[in-house]
Amino acid sequence: MTTEPVYRVIASSLNVRKAPSITAPVLGWLRKDDLVDGVDTSGDGYWHKVRKGELLGWCAQKFLSLVAEASDSPFAWMAVARAEIGVKEFTGSGDNPRIVQYLRSTTLDAPSASHDETAWCSAFVNWCVERAGYEGTDSAWAKSWLRWGRDAGGEPPPGSVVVLERPPDPSSGHVGFLVEGPDLARPREQRLVTLLGGNQNDAVRVSAYPASRIAGFRVPGP
Repeated sequence: MTTEPVYRVIASSLNVRKAPSITAPVLGWLRKDDLVDGVDTSGDGYWHKVRKGELLGWCAQKFLSLVAEASDSPFAWMAVARAEIGVKEFTGSGDNPRIVQYLRSTTLDAPSASHDETAWCSAFVNWCVERAGYEGTDSAWAKSWLRWGRDAGGEPPPGSVVVLERPPDPSSGHVGFLVEGPDLARPREQRLVTLLGGNQNDAVRVSAYPASRIAGFRVPGP
């Protein structure tokens, strides 16, 4: 699996060009706080080739900030999760057998655990945690993680399990691993939390979410 670096756009808008040159044609553009995968770097280090969905091209590196690496985390499951980046649901017929493995690490019934269209964010977290030698929740319900381990406190370390609300359904949620916490210097309504997780736009990837959706940070322990 890929372990491409992930960058955050720090300019208000950023052109994506066909080649590493200010005169190269513009293929598209990115918005501030967009997260992109790094694919290559120019020989002079001034340009990064990046990917966001179908958009692939070159951006000036000074407008990109490297998102915290998994090695910053004290938790072994982050290396496991990082190695899964790029796993995604199959389009058309068939199911990705890797996602089926995630689902089968939970107590889901066999039919539900056989299809990659079954909601699988919690199954991914459970699979990674168990592969790292910890006990998970064995549940496909994201909010089951609010009862796992203990509260991480005011400064959760990278790799903490993060549970998000999913409005308007109070019983629904999302769960992933903390990559980058909210920037407290920003206005509250602009704060973001960055997660490495599964079923994020149908794939294992790093994505940013409004910090207002945070329901809890969890780490191992009584």
